[in-house]
Amino acid sequence: MSQTLIAAIGFLGGMVVAVVDGPRAIAVASLAAGLGLAGAAASTGGVGAALLPLVGGTAAVLAAALARRSGERLRGVAGLSPEVPVVAARAALFGPRSVRVVAAALALPAASWVSLNVSVGGAASDQGAIFAAAYVWLAGAARLLRARALEDLGVGAAAVALAGATAWILEAGTGSFAEASAVAAFAAVSAAAAGWLTGRHRRPSAPVEESG
Repeated sequence: MSQTLIAAIGFLGGMVVAVVDGPRAIAVASLAAGLGLAGAAASTGGVGAALLPLVGGTAAVLAAALARRSGERLRGVAGLSPEVPVVAARAALFGPRSVRVVAAALALPAASWVSLNVSVGGAASDQGAIFAAAYVWLAGAARLLRARALEDLGVGAAAVALAGATAWILEAGTGSFAEASAVAAFAAVSAAAAGWLTGRHRRPSAPVEESG
């Protein structure tokens, strides 16, 4: 796979991380980041390394779904919604998604600079792979910095974890697979936490018994 194609796929994955919203935002962002980073990891470690971000993103999707169902089955008071802004309201002309799009646009030259000036693992020719990892990481970091709800924190943490794991593979090779896998596991942890909170918040209300 050409480095240009790897960079383009990483860019698309990073854009999804930047703009996705909704109750399944973390699952969608994790899967998009995993797909966007698979080519970058494969450029250094082959198919085995490509499975790291793919499995990490898929594990996040499954963790979010299972945790959400578990939260829906719990009885008691509904939990905190990860979609509700805790810093500022969403209703605004220049809202949080617009800010994230601007941040993603600014991350483009930053990731390009990293790919051109930073040699990771001594492979100066893998500029597309370095760009993909850097762009997804920056998109996730921007999501963390501009977080207004727990959903934003979860999306940012998952993207940073997957991009960090991919960068670890690029730097140290497949010999660091165990360490990189531990970093990628944080994506599933973030997804599970957000899924559980979403399930708690959206669980069916208990029926009210009528007296008399």
